[in-house]
Amino acid sequence: MQLEKQVASQRDLASDAFSFANSDQHNVLITRGIERLISSQALSPSAARNLLRDLICNDTYGKFSELAAYDWITRKDIKITAQESLTTTEVLGDQGTIIDGRMDFLNIYFEIKAFGFHGFLARRLRERLEQELHGCTVVIEDSWDISIESFNALIADTKKVAQQLQEKRSFRFGRMGIRIVPPKHVMVSSRTVQLYLLAKENAEFPFKSANQFTRNYPFLLIYVLHPWLNQLSIHDDFAGADSTFTRAFARRAFMQFTQNTQPVSEVCKEISSPTTFAEAAKLLAGIMFLNVWPADAYPADRPESRLVPSWIYLNPRATHKIKHSTMRVFGHQVEIDDFSDDDY
Repeated sequence: MQLEKQVASQRDLASDAFSFANSDQHNVLITRGIERLISSQALSPSAARNLLRDLICNDTYGKFSELAAYDWITRKDIKITAQESLTTTEVLGDQGTIIDGRMDFLNIYFEIKAFGFHGFLARRLRERLEQELHGCTVVIEDSWDISIESFNALIADTKKVAQQLQEKRSFRFGRMGIRIVPPKHVMVSSRTVQLYLLAKENAEFPFKSANQFTRNYPFLLIYVLHPWLNQLSIHDDFAGADSTFTRAFARRAFMQFTQNTQPVSEVCKEISSPTTFAEAAKLLAGIMFLNVWPADAYPADRPESRLVPSWIYLNPRATHKIKHSTMRVFGHQVEIDDFSDDDY
């Protein structure tokens, strides 16, 4: 791929990329994904090269998720077209968009998003604070069950939060606690999880992508899960916690906004038309939580981890519905819920 010509120096390499580079299983996934995209003509060689360049330089988090999802879907022998341009008559956005893909024979359009969610944002907040507080270790504990907007606000106010930590050694933000401690070889912290509260606080999150919702065909929003990118927040479905959260999250997106006449532009700035949440919600045909951790990378002493599923939730109120039977093409390790007996 002649990537050496795409990278000016080692300083351009993203730090997250080194984690993937040191895992043989992830290198195989990345190589296989690129080869499948090119051989199936889903993506041109030049576009594939750009994807690889961005993965190692600019956006490891997002581009690995994109490539891993492409790899997972194409390994199910589903023909796709990647990076398709759509006009404003085809999507809700004012300027049109380049959508991540279309499943050719199913006529389902999809967009891929990395779902680090609160785990990723907690890590980013901790790293920013530790840059401000030289020599200190930051611990973020208690409840992370706050909205994405709240996390982003804290990240934007890093300097103010750091100043308070310097003065008082601790900081409270609602249910979340932040404190600083001297560096130690072993750190212990605790965190509480309220799954339905987390889903409630972030009910509007899927609509940040509303500009990409397709007007005339089913649209599937794919959230990629990977433990290195979400601080293990969603990964092993311990005691059914991940299933509970993902279902509650999807159900709110599909049903909470059915009668909501507020403009969706409140959360999606790429839309200026008076499109309402209710109208946008009907164009979201489904949400998929896709576990892309390589099966051969699970520890040998944890064979049960191989059973961790992906989840597909289908909107029973969608204008362009996706049938439960259609999604069976993804195989038995995908749990499908169409809310057929839970739509009220």
